[in-house]
Amino acid sequence: MSELQAALPRRHFCRDCDKWYGQEDDEYGPCMYKNLRKEKRYVTYGYHECDEAEELERRVALWQDRESGDSGTGTSTGPSP
Repeated sequence: MSELQAALPRRHFCRDCDKWYGQEDDEYGPCMYKNLRKEKRYVTYGYHECDEAEELERRVALWQDRESGDSGTGTSTGPSP
């Protein structure tokens, strides 16, 4: 996991994930990945570093696409005049 975290521009925490359903003021919430696997401890702390390989791999791929300028969404802007 540390290699995947290192490939990102900043650490990815549970609170940053769209698969985490915590409240900002509660600081704890359920992780959808852990819940789908029926883990007993699926509630995580929002400032816990993400340990879900699938999510980190997805984030790294998105970041690398962005860095290379290969945006498949077509939403990237061109250079300013």
